[in-house]
Amino acid sequence: MELLVDSGNSRLKWAVLERGVIGPLRSAPGGRDLTPAQLDRLWGELPVPDRVWIANVAGESVAACLERWLQSRWGRTGNFVCSRREDCGVRSGYRDPQKLGVDRWLALIAARHHHPLPACIVDCGTALTLDVLDSNGRHHGGLICPGAALMRRSLGQGTAQVEAEVHETDALLGDHTAAAVTLGVEAALAGLVERSLARLAPRWPDLHLVLTGGDAVRLARNLSRPAQLAPDLVLRGLALVSQQA
Repeated sequence: MELLVDSGNSRLKWAVLERGVIGPLRSAPGGRDLTPAQLDRLWGELPVPDRVWIANVAGESVAACLERWLQSRWGRTGNFVCSRREDCGVRSGYRDPQKLGVDRWLALIAARHHHPLPACIVDCGTALTLDVLDSNGRHHGGLICPGAALMRRSLGQGTAQVEAEVHETDALLGDHTAAAVTLGVEAALAGLVERSLARLAPRWPDLHLVLTGGDAVRLARNLSRPAQLAPDLVLRGLALVSQQA
């Protein structure tokens, strides 16, 4: 049994991999505030895994916290995956492959093996990232912009009277500030994705859209074209990397 861990800037996600099958996706608040006590609550009842595979983009302090907990609780050393020039049939499009976020790298690997290609992979998390993978598994680069929560937070911090919390509404226009902010942020992110797809269409007219991340469902509702939802895409990439080890 192996434990797959996706340590993001806002959420900690994990699943058990057993005999090649990934179990249910679990998720909890994570990021820089992750503590050993929180890991005790989340993982304390899990059976001790044979190996632990980790994709961490939350920084060195979080990596150290995870490593200390694994050593002290289970006597295990985490396998921290890094982005590479080429792996599992995917070739990076970055000038310096190690600078590509490992979560994006693993999402590309998972898309290569589990989704039709060519594909546009959009991760809707703390940041929104967009990457293109062609039919031969070649990555052509991507885009990064603030995610929905960061956009709302920037408005709340940069203005005196803007309410930045999420407001659920199906309206086209907001009749109060919180609704207007929610609708504006969602329109901005949907507009970025759709404009990008339109510009990419002459080169890849049959580009498949794959959405992952915590805000993927909200984004999908605001798009004018269908998309495949893949909430465990990073963990699926981890599983594939683990099978190569």
